[in-house]
Amino acid sequence: MTMDQEHLRSVLDTVFARQDMEDACKRRDLGGVIRILNKYGVTQGQIANLTGRSQGRISEYKSGKRVPTAKHTFEEFAGGLGMPGTLRRHLGLSSSGGKGGAQVVSDGVQIPTDTFDLQLFAEAIGKRGEPLKRRELLAMVAQLGTQSALAQSEAWEKVAFALSKPSAIDEAVVREMEARAAGFHRLEEMLPAHTIFKGLAAHLNEVGTILNGTATDPKDELRKRLIVVAGESSVLAGWIATDLGNISAARNLYDTAEKASKEAGDAAIIACAFGYRSYIPSGKGNHGRARALLASALQHLPQDTSPGTTSWLAARHAEESAALGETEAALRSWDEAREAFNIADPEEDRVWTRFLDQDRFDSFHISTYAQIGRLDEAEAVARAVIARLPDVERKRAGIILGDIATAHIVHGSVTEAVRAAREGLAVIRETESGIWLPRFLVLGEALRRWQTQPAVRVFLEELAVTKRQFSASPR
Repeated sequence: MTMDQEHLRSVLDTVFARQDMEDACKRRDLGGVIRILNKYGVTQGQIANLTGRSQGRISEYKSGKRVPTAKHTFEEFAGGLGMPGTLRRHLGLSSSGGKGGAQVVSDGVQIPTDTFDLQLFAEAIGKRGEPLKRRELLAMVAQLGTQSALAQSEAWEKVAFALSKPSAIDEAVVREMEARAAGFHRLEEMLPAHTIFKGLAAHLNEVGTILNGTATDPKDELRKRLIVVAGESSVLAGWIATDLGNISAARNLYDTAEKASKEAGDAAIIACAFGYRSYIPSGKGNHGRARALLASALQHLPQDTSPGTTSWLAARHAEESAALGETEAALRSWDEAREAFNIADPEEDRVWTRFLDQDRFDSFHISTYAQIGRLDEAEAVARAVIARLPDVERKRAGIILGDIATAHIVHGSVTEAVRAAREGLAVIRETESGIWLPRFLVLGEALRRWQTQPAVRVFLEELAVTKRQFSASPR
């Protein structure tokens, strides 16, 4: 019997309120959405009529033969089916379905994704010099919309002036570029990689254009500061390229950062590049190579120049040593990390250290202690950190949960491992943090020996869907 429109709307509203529907949207799993709708009586033909897609294509989505990734496809589904704002946000869409080019960050907070607006927004965040609260983030986004056109005109005038007067780079331009670099480092914690990459690339292009128009002069402090900006921005771009799965571009960007580091005489940039690079082999399980990169990073870093960087690199060295089963080395490195963290002020340190607040430092504590067998202590810290994480820093929860899942596998607790792994994988999908997916693929291989257990089987299915989504995505 055909369902009338009023009844159909009632069924859709009921299904959209279900937890399994919310979970499917968090995974951006349209096949799962279709299967749930079918389960409650909404046919593929009805879905096709509402979304404007052919019934054959709906069938392909349902079976997993085709995995949609384009934003317009999700928009057509969400709009056609009349999804509420909560589910739209889980799918990475604006709450209202408008065309304004905004990316949802947390409940009701949208960030502009237009290339210039991102540059302007990054600059505004960098000038603040302190972390943002949700209310302040909302106010800045609202203010941005009224200032964008005027600011764009002014920015191009300043860049044009710098290019026409290469012998005297304007102080204001240098300060804006410095603020923008710092702002992009903050935005990386809040937004998916693909959302900010174009804005960051445009920023790097502007910096490079200005530098190419100036004469090399070791005594020119403004030019040296711009080279540092180029290095700091390149290491971040390399990190984001890694997240997007473009390892070749990442290596080129890290090489650019190292060149900038040498020209500016700023060895800390090379140390940062090695630190970021260490995540590539680590994600593949090559902890020896990762630790070697971190050891090189610590050797390059001048003593006492950046306690925040020392703390981060030593903490990474600790967790890689723990992954290699070298408990004593892990604890030595952890003591070095803790000592540096106690005197560090990441907000007054390098732009890349500003992520290293107490929560992030605790995540290294969790990873290290979980892998050396102090699991109760690690999990207690983990739950405390996750409970206090704001929505804009959800990426960290995925990392932490992956560490906890790994530790549970090592210590033979499959049930707890699967629970943490599923939670972490949901966060990876939600935040589109592809750089952490290899860690969960390793988890999947470790759990495969227990695949007869229902919970493990569900995790492996979710992992397969996530892998297809990331591999097919134009991120």
